[in-house]
Amino acid sequence: MVDSRAPEYQRLYATIRQLREERDLTQEQLGERLGLTQRKVSLFESGDRRLDVIELVRIAKALGVGLTELLDRAGIEYT
Repeated sequence: MVDSRAPEYQRLYATIRQLREERDLTQEQLGERLGLTQRKVSLFESGDRRLDVIELVRIAKALGVGLTELLDRAGIEYT
């Protein structure tokens, strides 16, 4: 099992937080777009909860970016 505190995950979570802040969204507002509580958004932004691929796609969409842009901004190689 991959540790959610691995550098790649930390970059991904930091990028999600950065995109959210660039869009002037609170964790609560992002949660509303995703059908999640603010607490759940806080858990994945802090790395205390791992995301699956479907959740990641939904988060990217809620932030107005494509999945590839999100991964690129986080410096995650996927090819």
